[in-house]
Amino acid sequence: MNHTEELKRQLKVALTEKPLDYGRVLTLSSELARQDQENVRFSVDASHISRLGLELVAKKETAVAELVKNGYDADATEVTLIFKNSQHPGGTLEIRDNGVGMTRQQLIDGFMRLSTPHKIDQPQSERYKRTRAGRKGIGRFSAQRLGTQLTVKTQQLDSPVALQITIHWEDFAENRELISISNRIVTVDPKDQEAGTTLIIDNLREAWSEAEIKRVYRYVSELLQPFPLSQNIIRKTPDDPGFKAVFYQQLAGENTVIADEETMIFKYALADIAGQVDNHGVASWSLRSQRYHIDDTGHGQQIGLETNPSQVLKAVFFKAYFFIDHPDLLPKIVRSQVRDILRKQGGIKLYRNGIRVPPYGEPYNDWLGLDARESLDRQTPIPFRNNTFLGFVEITDPNGEHFQETSSREGLIENEAFKELQTVIFRALTAAVRRIWEARSTERLSKSSASASAKTKEPEPAKESHEIVKSLETVVGNLDLGSPTGEEIKERILKLGETSQTVLEENNLLRILASLGLTMGEFTHEIRHPLTAMVANLMRLKTDLANQPEALNICAGITANLTSLQSYARYFDDAIIANAHHTMEVQELRDIINAFESVITPELQRKQIEFTKQIFGYDLFTRPMHRSEWSSILFNLFTNSVKAIKRARTKPGKLLIRAGEANNQLFLEFADNGDGIPEEYRDRIFNAFFTTSAAPSPYASETEQLTGSGLGLKIVKDIVESAGGEILLVTPPDGYVTGFRIELPKATKEEIPEDAY
Repeated sequence: MNHTEELKRQLKVALTEKPLDYGRVLTLSSELARQDQENVRFSVDASHISRLGLELVAKKETAVAELVKNGYDADATEVTLIFKNSQHPGGTLEIRDNGVGMTRQQLIDGFMRLSTPHKIDQPQSERYKRTRAGRKGIGRFSAQRLGTQLTVKTQQLDSPVALQITIHWEDFAENRELISISNRIVTVDPKDQEAGTTLIIDNLREAWSEAEIKRVYRYVSELLQPFPLSQNIIRKTPDDPGFKAVFYQQLAGENTVIADEETMIFKYALADIAGQVDNHGVASWSLRSQRYHIDDTGHGQQIGLETNPSQVLKAVFFKAYFFIDHPDLLPKIVRSQVRDILRKQGGIKLYRNGIRVPPYGEPYNDWLGLDARESLDRQTPIPFRNNTFLGFVEITDPNGEHFQETSSREGLIENEAFKELQTVIFRALTAAVRRIWEARSTERLSKSSASASAKTKEPEPAKESHEIVKSLETVVGNLDLGSPTGEEIKERILKLGETSQTVLEENNLLRILASLGLTMGEFTHEIRHPLTAMVANLMRLKTDLANQPEALNICAGITANLTSLQSYARYFDDAIIANAHHTMEVQELRDIINAFESVITPELQRKQIEFTKQIFGYDLFTRPMHRSEWSSILFNLFTNSVKAIKRARTKPGKLLIRAGEANNQLFLEFADNGDGIPEEYRDRIFNAFFTTSAAPSPYASETEQLTGSGLGLKIVKDIVESAGGEILLVTPPDGYVTGFRIELPKATKEEIPEDAY
């Protein structure tokens, strides 16, 4: 019997055996086909698989990245990688995804078949219509590149069983037909495998360091979408919820996160901002910053709206991470990765009922006005643009009661609810960035002070005077001021006096400039209301003739507004003139308060605020100060109170000023019945750039951007302390919510001029 006949006989026997040995049948069939003397066929040596795995994928980081991309293509929202005992060769890598999983046929025709046209025929994923990221057919070879054995466990969501197959790459040796190597598919308990696919790569060929694991994360960062919808939204649509990867290293059974969106991206955010509009229409936000030790997530700050609570805005949740692209804040190793993510995905995306609403949050879409406001914002020198945030907004409106799509289905109709949504998010982000700027300024000031103290200092006046005393002591017995020693002492004394005088004058000038600058800023803000009214009245006056009845009312309005304008102009002119020679004079509190009352009376009447003034005693002379300093003190307290009353919507608003003498000191108290200062903010209200004022709306005028800078109380405190006094936040009288008390030394008899009485 020749060889061909023997192969036929063996094949016939193999086909009748039970159970059928498919591997033996395939081997005999392949060998029989090779006996064909007339036809020739391509065949594949099994060792070709090993060569492909080791040569096609050059870097191990690329191999792992390709396997992560396969999870992305399988519509997973998360891929978890666990490097077990991988600090040396021989460890295990486990890659789990929660994608769609594979059926038995997909496992056979897809994973186990080389060079399938699947990714060409279906360039988009099944569930989320993602553009496929993995390179065609390279996944299985990537697994071979990494270790000597691969176990695949996969299950679809509705499947009653999970499938498992184990591949030993050493089986693919030379001089073996590829088709003759079989890999058994078995079913396993579905409780051991959730929907998705798990790859277990054993006997890793190389060791893995933390740096190499982090490098893989950067390789796949282009796929990452750091803002999947939060878990409080039930997804009922095929909208892509995003994709993320988490890398662990397991040592002695303990898993440690090496790379994820928190450690590789969000860790480098300066802060994260979260907020909501609850079902009652109350809007609030909170801030957390590890760098600046801020965490008020347990007690958010409310956001002021035109109607608070909102009548049209409900069930909104938002979150945003804030980044600053600066070498001190973004290490070089992650800077390019974070910048790339911000460039591609930066902005605040909008979801309605779990569905992404384009174009909000797309590159160059400025639906919140962040880019537009940056060039006009004088209060936050920190970069403040769309691509400095990674964030999202979720709105729940299942019946379309408040948020409806446009006819083109591109965006939402910009109705009242949409505009309030813009205002809420914009004000929260702006207020949070201001608070970060406050903390950053404080940090820089501390570092600057520490740096200055570390340097070699010039002799302080106190030390210098001691040295002079010592010098005098050495010659006190025989002091001749005409001698060289005496001349030296005289020169040092004179120089010390000149230096001290210069420093004092510079400090005084800085105080003047600060107080005058703020005074003029307040003037610019307050004067616009009367001016606007004047212009409106004048325009109407041109259309009305003098013999018409309305003309008299119009003239009365112009007169009232002009009176207010003249009061402001006169008050500030007096303050400027008083400082023309940079001289300080004693100030009488009664005169200061009366002059201030005359200026604010029109404003109080317009805003329907009740004003109470109580001054106890006479001759309440302060130590020498500049008149403009009191203008700054009172106007800052006044504008803060007016805004607090407006936020509280208190009717009527109430303002109280009390002054007098107690314990040989002067005091001035300022109280209002506004919305108050939260307990957690009371120790920070005098910090530079800290403010409880709501930011203006995203499309407010440039003038409105000048208010609420957070500098007012800081300047007030500096002025009071430079005059030897103190400002305190105190318990207000009954009927009031917020109270400040200023205490100052009285002027001495020598400081009070004779004509002052």
